[in-house]
Amino acid sequence: MTAATNALGRELQLVHAAQWLYAINAEPFVPGEGDPYARLVRGFESGENGTDDAGGTLASIAERGPVWRSRLDTWVVTGPAALRELSASAEPAVSAAVPQAEAWLPDPERQRTTGLARDLARRGGTRAVGRLAGSLREQAGQAAARLGPGPVDLVADFAEPLTAAGYAAVLDVPEERRAAFDADLAAAAPAVDALLCPQTLDTTRRLAAGVRGLRELFAGRAHAEADLLLAVAGARAAADLLGDALRRLLDRPREWALLRSDPAHAARLVEEVLHQRPPWRACPLVALATAEVAGTRIEAGDSLTAITTAAAVPGGPSGIAGPTGTAAADGASRTAGGVGTAETTHTGRVAGTGGAGEPGAVTVLGEATRTNGVPTPLPVAACATLLPAARALAEHALVALAARFPLLRPDGEPVRTRRAPLTRRLVRLPARLGEEETR
Repeated sequence: MTAATNALGRELQLVHAAQWLYAINAEPFVPGEGDPYARLVRGFESGENGTDDAGGTLASIAERGPVWRSRLDTWVVTGPAALRELSASAEPAVSAAVPQAEAWLPDPERQRTTGLARDLARRGGTRAVGRLAGSLREQAGQAAARLGPGPVDLVADFAEPLTAAGYAAVLDVPEERRAAFDADLAAAAPAVDALLCPQTLDTTRRLAAGVRGLRELFAGRAHAEADLLLAVAGARAAADLLGDALRRLLDRPREWALLRSDPAHAARLVEEVLHQRPPWRACPLVALATAEVAGTRIEAGDSLTAITTAAAVPGGPSGIAGPTGTAAADGASRTAGGVGTAETTHTGRVAGTGGAGEPGAVTVLGEATRTNGVPTPLPVAACATLLPAARALAEHALVALAARFPLLRPDGEPVRTRRAPLTRRLVRLPARLGEEETR
């Protein structure tokens, strides 16, 4: 183990120790009510039956107001009004809050350029995904066909391998590189959560190797930066979205029957899941401009975290509303893409060269991407392009699985990994697939 690796391990341990310390104590070594933001980001707030704890923690975060400073030296921003102000005035960019062994995010200044938004749209926007509809549908059908009646882990046996296959198609991965791509994608699975919550050193080393492998795969491409972002964050969003949709269906046999009789219900179901469980519950950011948010001055360069809280908004959580009507980042209107715990116990329109809907237009997080006047799941323009491919793949997957199996039932407790405060990643979803029962 190198000196650099040892140093990184110590730094990660110190950051996680601070998260635990402030989660328990209001001030260092002074008993009292802890910092709810620290409780959330340490990544151990999980509940029974594959749910995440966080009703109480999120409520405590919301009670402190729309903007407040955590003892972890970051501004915490919650609530629709504050998030609107944030996205409109502070020019936020996604930024890691803890040390990274291998960076994969574009530089914050690069994130606000039209070039990155265009590259992401060309690779993962609605038009790009539409051109791949047949391939994604075929991948979903093949993934469902590989399953037989009986017990199955819907994450390990279906959602994760299908996501790898789907994104291999989206990102033009050559067949001879598929095995390596699948392995690197799996290794990079914790990358999004690692932006806020330090992972174990072994996990961090595997994650770094996975990111390096993906970067090498895309090296020399015209859109290499966008491809890496879609592979690391987009594929994670797709797998989590599909997993959460399947988790919901396990307890709703009538909705499964409706999906079998009406494949178009898949789009409605995925939309509802996006409302209720946005891809990232917390989004680590850096302000690129000085702004006043909810009466609080935030300086350029300040760290902040946008958090989806539990307060009610019609159709979805209040912190960041669900993305009904999310426009394609390529300017096209959205069309349907198709028809217990453990350690892993285990702001507006980006200007294009044409008008809306015309070649070169890049519409991300504009009025068409808002619901109830609230920004869509991620308050950063470029991040809107993570959704079209994730949504399309989830819709095709649900349709294919429902067409093959008349019955879907739970067969054990779901498991969500720890140290995953952003994604709440499912790592096990036991189910039983079956045929129609006859008597």
